[in-house]
Amino acid sequence: MGKKTDLRIIRTKKSIKRAFLDLLKAKNYNKITIQDIAEEAMINRNTFYLHYLDKDDLLDQLTSECLNKLKESMNSNSNIHTIDDLGYDDFYEIIKKVFETIEEDIDFYKVILGDESIPYLSIKFTNVIKNHISEGLDKPSTFKVGERNIDHRIIYVEYMAAGLIGVIRFWINNKDKYSMEEVSRLLINMYSKDMIELLKNS
Repeated sequence: MGKKTDLRIIRTKKSIKRAFLDLLKAKNYNKITIQDIAEEAMINRNTFYLHYLDKDDLLDQLTSECLNKLKESMNSNSNIHTIDDLGYDDFYEIIKKVFETIEEDIDFYKVILGDESIPYLSIKFTNVIKNHISEGLDKPSTFKVGERNIDHRIIYVEYMAAGLIGVIRFWINNKDKYSMEEVSRLLINMYSKDMIELLKNS
């Protein structure tokens, strides 16, 4: 009985999230009501409130789920312990996993990178990318990234994050023309030939 109840809850929450994302494609976040979400998900308002406090809580939970998945995908390569371990193929796999994870939640990322009524989502996404790059630069290495000038290190992080996020936004809007493998290879060619050498010579 408990398992059936759990599955019912999972299906209901999935339906609510799907309805919410569909509404966000058509309406500004600030104009969406709980009634809108309930009708789109084909549930009543009381059912919605069994799972979420309000639409802000729904958005926060959805954001946490998607961004946590993204963090896990970027940290999935356990073979990299130092920057020196980071080879071309490793770098490619990390970037490709980022694109694969984004594709799994493509509607969510379309919203956070496109809906100006909820700008803090884009900031959260940007911070996840920046933090991951920054943590990567903190790994032990035979060369010390930004040791001479901490401001240089900040610029490296900003440069790499801005480039990756810009390409992700472009790919989301043009994914029918460019495969994630193609875009990942292009990114790695740019980063491995330019950025890695720049870091090593800092």
